[in-house]
Amino acid sequence: MRRLHNIYCILCLGYLLGVYRGQIALWKEPDPQPIRVFPYSVSMLPKEDQSILERGIRGDTVTELTRQLEDYLSQGS
Repeated sequence: MRRLHNIYCILCLGYLLGVYRGQIALWKEPDPQPIRVFPYSVSMLPKEDQSILERGIRGDTVTELTRQLEDYLSQGS
């Protein structure tokens, strides 16, 4: 429950790129459900990138996360 609370607090600040059910996902405040789940398994990424995504990457706009997202998606294919 604590993890969900932490994710919710991050979501209140903008967008979050992270992991949902083992896949890369994007959230928008204040919805605790992702607005988009990408068909890319996080397990295909290097361990360091997996760890970063598990913690979540915050951005004020989707544009800020686009480059990060493209990097992760290109690594997972």
